[in-house]
Amino acid sequence: MSKKGQIVIPARLRKKYGLKQGERVVFIEEEKYIIIKPRTKLVDLCGSVEPEFTMEEARKKIREMRENWE
Repeated sequence: MSKKGQIVIPARLRKKYGLKQGERVVFIEEEKYIIIKPRTKLVDLCGSVEPEFTMEEARKKIREMRENWE
């Protein structure tokens, strides 16, 4: 670790996890260690949850909300 607290992630791990220069990471504190994890991109979450409404139902609800907006 440098004087500024900077660390180097070994090249083999950067390649394995697809980390590139400027990539954002998160630090997760556990009791006796720190986990460094690539930040989850919103687009990666697409399709991970079953939708509550169809697109048409969502559009209808939005229209209703707009009509009732005060």
